[in-house]
Amino acid sequence: MDKLKKTVKESLDNFDKAIPDNLVRKQLEMEGVDLDEQSLLQDKFIKQLKFRLKSKSIVLKNDSMLDKASNYFKDALTKGLDKPIAYMNNLIQTNQLQTQFSRLEKMSEEQIKDIIKDQNLIEILEMLEEESEGQ
Repeated sequence: MDKLKKTVKESLDNFDKAIPDNLVRKQLEMEGVDLDEQSLLQDKFIKQLKFRLKSKSIVLKNDSMLDKASNYFKDALTKGLDKPIAYMNNLIQTNQLQTQFSRLEKMSEEQIKDIIKDQNLIEILEMLEEESEGQ
């Protein structure tokens, strides 16, 4: 990757030496291009890209935490750990879920994800990790 960056940098430097910026600007202005407007459009586009990148990163991070939490819950339910089971029962009651879960240990990961998806995943992960380490 460093070699690619070096090659791109050298190419840009060579281009700048071959055709000066002021010459390019003059030519664009002669063609009727409003450089200030173009600069504003570029800034707006860059902001949009940064926002989309940040949003995508947050979604991926949240999905990863949801997967991790549901796996911890599934494992904790299988092992019969009291605190996670009580927490899951509490979530089911407070969310007033339509579905009745008579046996928590038989819940699928998707069902667990549906229950915990709107909760504070960091808090849930910390609680599950503490409980798993205590076992």
